[in-house]
Amino acid sequence: MATSAAIPLSDLVIGYPKLAGQIGLLPEIAIFRSFSALNAQNLLYLQAELIHLEQQLRKQERADSINAAQGNKATYAVNWFWLYQSKHDGDEDQLKLVQTIRARLKEYNKALLQYSTILDLPKPSKWDLNDIQSYLETDDMGPLALIGDDATTWGSTAHPKTYNPDLITLRERHNEDAFSKLVTEKVIKLLFRCGCARWKKSSSVYGAVGFKDRIFLRIAFWITTVVASLLPIASITVLYCVHSAAARLGVIAAFNVVVSICVAAFTTAKATDVFAVAAAFSAVQVVFVGTNNATYVS
Repeated sequence: MATSAAIPLSDLVIGYPKLAGQIGLLPEIAIFRSFSALNAQNLLYLQAELIHLEQQLRKQERADSINAAQGNKATYAVNWFWLYQSKHDGDEDQLKLVQTIRARLKEYNKALLQYSTILDLPKPSKWDLNDIQSYLETDDMGPLALIGDDATTWGSTAHPKTYNPDLITLRERHNEDAFSKLVTEKVIKLLFRCGCARWKKSSSVYGAVGFKDRIFLRIAFWITTVVASLLPIASITVLYCVHSAAARLGVIAAFNVVVSICVAAFTTAKATDVFAVAAAFSAVQVVFVGTNNATYVS
């Protein structure tokens, strides 16, 4: 997140040129509409047209196949050469349909694959949406220099949820876990609110005062590493100090819950991974309890 003080973009005209320059510097705010409904509508039209053409072609094929009296019509279905030559015979109805369908299929398949790719693009995060909303309201952008119908595409800081629902981003931020995202977003916002930005110089690259999120991601990583190292030790220590079987079961259950929460919060693990880790951690604790009991018995 950055406050405005643009230097690198000072030679760009306010409006689309300057916004494009900012997107070039911060690709994470390359946020655009996918026009999902229009893409779907275009595919529906192409599909309807192809269905109609297909029916016409089948009808023409049947008519030509039973018309052996006229030239080579009966051979169109079994020999491409005579179908292709029909344009010289003045009887190219079927050939024209084939060529029209070929062109429409190419257009349809291209649109289908493009739409499939668009649907796979991620939604922008609130963090990046806030970035572009804030930038549009800076003095470097007018403020609010865009006055066309697209001016409200990204919403505003006053009404952050009024953005178009079909927005997608071309470059998603790191696939961070919940804890790392919390650290980067909340801490950086807190630093700006506390006035820490005044002690930093404007970036010569971005033309703005900001904090690099990779520093906070590194801090979050080390915190995660320490927690991961301490949990097994804490579990074994508590189990060693508790001698009651019922109490030990309670400790195992409690630590399982803690481990599951930590895995979900500190990693990008799926539900199946959480179950696997919880089961493995339970097994380790049970083995320790069994070994410890055997020691007491002996």
